[in-house]
Amino acid sequence: MKTSPGKTVLIVILSIIVIAAGIAGIIFSVKDKSKETKAQADQPSESVVISEDEISKDHLLKDKYPEVNLLIKKYRDALTNGDVNSLKEVYNTEDTISSDVLSSTSEVIEGYSNTTCYTKRGLEENSYFVFIYDHLKIHDISTTVPNLTMVYVKTSPEGALYIYRGEKNPSTGAYEYDTATLQYIQQLYSDEEVVELMTTVYHEKEEACAKDEALKNFVNGLSTPETESLPETGESQTETSTDQTESQPEETAETMAAE
Repeated sequence: MKTSPGKTVLIVILSIIVIAAGIAGIIFSVKDKSKETKAQADQPSESVVISEDEISKDHLLKDKYPEVNLLIKKYRDALTNGDVNSLKEVYNTEDTISSDVLSSTSEVIEGYSNTTCYTKRGLEENSYFVFIYDHLKIHDISTTVPNLTMVYVKTSPEGALYIYRGEKNPSTGAYEYDTATLQYIQQLYSDEEVVELMTTVYHEKEEACAKDEALKNFVNGLSTPETESLPETGESQTETSTDQTESQPEETAETMAAE
């Protein structure tokens, strides 16, 4: 069967997205979590570093820390401009980052707007789990899409904030969180305020897709096991998802698969 040029282009774009999702934090498929809260509460939970009671007392704060907002702005600018050196600074790493993948990402995602940072405290002092809310402008699609991404922000020994992607697994090249961090992320996704935020973004995404058929088709095209709810931990981590965080913990958060 002959594939049309338009179909071929879409396949290429989606292939780029799968590769780049760990860098760009593409989490279009935010699930309506409100229906899952009770079911999750009934499931037995493993011991974690911070208890559920402590998490519930730690409110989700909107644009609370200017220094966090500045880091996320630098992060978004690096992604938009395909700036490898800036992204290395954001990640506080000398590891190789593919300029080709980053350039491909910036060609598909033309820009980020209305960026807002919601924070929960991290597992260490001066660390934060940051839920990044913004609107993404996709190439050749006029309607922007609401997006939610989660990153783990830590403070370096020199006092600078950076996005922590986990430790690199030498055998796979993927960046992975340790068990305690994954367990904590799993509990975060059951937190009432986080659930409310994810639900809100889910409905906003649905409304945007209802108004723009091209956007709807693009988002639906991303709803594959590889791209659903990818956390923002690194370019190699395309296999981790929020749904996996809840069962076999994941990033990014972002986190959440489309219904």
